[in-house]
Amino acid sequence: MFTPSIMGSGLVGYTFLARTRADQQAAMARTPVIAREASAFVAGLKDVQTVDQLMENRTLLKVALGAFGLGEDIDNRAFIRKVLSSDLADERSLANRLADKRYLAFARAFAFGGSGTPALAGLTPADSVADDLAAVRTVDDLMADPALLRATLQSFGLEKDIGNTYFLRQVLGSDPADPASFAARLSDPRYAELAAAFGLADKQREAAGIRGFADAFADAAEGLRTADDLFAAPDLLQRALRIFGLPDAPEDTEFLRGVLESDLDDPASPANAQEDPRYAALARVFGFAERAAAEAAGEVFTSRLESFVAKMSERDTGFTRPKDLLDDIGLSLAVFDFFDLPVGSESFAFAHRVLASDRDSPTSLANVHPDPRVKAFADAFVFPPAETRRVYPPGFAEKVVQSYLDREFEARVGETDPALRIALSLPRDLAQVIDSGGGANSRWFGVMASRPLRAVFEAVFNLPESFGTLEIDRQLGVFRARAEAMFGTSDLAELAGPDHIEDIRRRYLVQSSLAQSKAALVGSGTGGSVVSALLAGAIR
Repeated sequence: MFTPSIMGSGLVGYTFLARTRADQQAAMARTPVIAREASAFVAGLKDVQTVDQLMENRTLLKVALGAFGLGEDIDNRAFIRKVLSSDLADERSLANRLADKRYLAFARAFAFGGSGTPALAGLTPADSVADDLAAVRTVDDLMADPALLRATLQSFGLEKDIGNTYFLRQVLGSDPADPASFAARLSDPRYAELAAAFGLADKQREAAGIRGFADAFADAAEGLRTADDLFAAPDLLQRALRIFGLPDAPEDTEFLRGVLESDLDDPASPANAQEDPRYAALARVFGFAERAAAEAAGEVFTSRLESFVAKMSERDTGFTRPKDLLDDIGLSLAVFDFFDLPVGSESFAFAHRVLASDRDSPTSLANVHPDPRVKAFADAFVFPPAETRRVYPPGFAEKVVQSYLDREFEARVGETDPALRIALSLPRDLAQVIDSGGGANSRWFGVMASRPLRAVFEAVFNLPESFGTLEIDRQLGVFRARAEAMFGTSDLAELAGPDHIEDIRRRYLVQSSLAQSKAALVGSGTGGSVVSALLAGAIR
């Protein structure tokens, strides 16, 4: 079993540990038991989808609890299950009601209860990486931007692969939702997470849908003033036909020209004469006949295509669910106009039912609706599959393991000198209380509920052992008054800052040394007044 090397106590012992901690902790991490626990957690966390799965794996549970200083609760299974299942949006849930804020931090990190997702402070989540990658449409685009490529790989801990371009192309080109894809078959889950963040599969789906259509016409819409202009751009013509689900352009363009140049106010025009209303919708999008009439009258004309492309260009992000479109009222109306769908009080609810319908079901609304424009509208929005598994942010498991190693090292220091353990963990423990939220008094109650933090402030403020028996509000008043008198503030956020935290730690260590020396001298029957005076002088 690993035992830390400690040279002295108090300030001397802390200074030695601060200087040697990195090397000593690395040595502890290499011991067989610790190394096995850490590896098991990193490898196994991705498969933990429920509270029960975490509770059933003692090794993973040990690391998870240990990372939050809750290792002593490993056999308190019913209690921990309730903590992890807490809905953090409900202020009455167990995790929110407990005074010890370590439980809230634990529940918040794993987020099994409610609608939250796993998260840890200080991580670069996949969402932030995705923001940077939003404008990157192809693997070549990412490879051509070394700075973005390096930052992306670093956020996933994969910077070692920066020069392995062939391998990275295989990874980035994978669809992580396909179990047979290259990234999904690799043993390291970070590659699948990288592929998911890059989202090439989703971008390819977008390219074939409404987003890709808008991108293709972005620079051309204003210049398409006649049917001849469109026929001169066969790629754009094919995109226009396909977005409406119409057959590709035939070699004989006479029929198609008649449709595109139709006067849509004339019921007998070629477009209106078709049973399929998509032809009239296609003609209305370009508005060639309307443009000719407007310009002949000296009026300015803007086609539905131009309006739609302009609205779409205002949107920076794609569509992952129907709500993404329908929350954007202006764009939704432009899309309804584009597909020539009626607009009324029920339009948005109807559109949501269409877009949310199961396209694989032959009886879904999108597939059975008699108006083919509705199906074209639905087909234009190919949403990525809904994520059914919990997704842990890149680096989540590694950060939990690092916290476990930090606390395990501190615990082993504490087996020899409890005061040094408290001194090592002081900044983190204080930050955890502050991060839990609440007002100034609530934070101080969090300090009082934490045995290590209470020990620190009772020692720094030289409070008697009987202090904890006072009524709780009176204790609060004393803590805040002493903090104001000694440090000029009772704001815990300020006390945790660089101007005060080291002073608090120094005062605590001196007081703990003083208490230890007094106890030793009393135990030996020797007076302690001289030693007490010398140690007390170090506090000033």
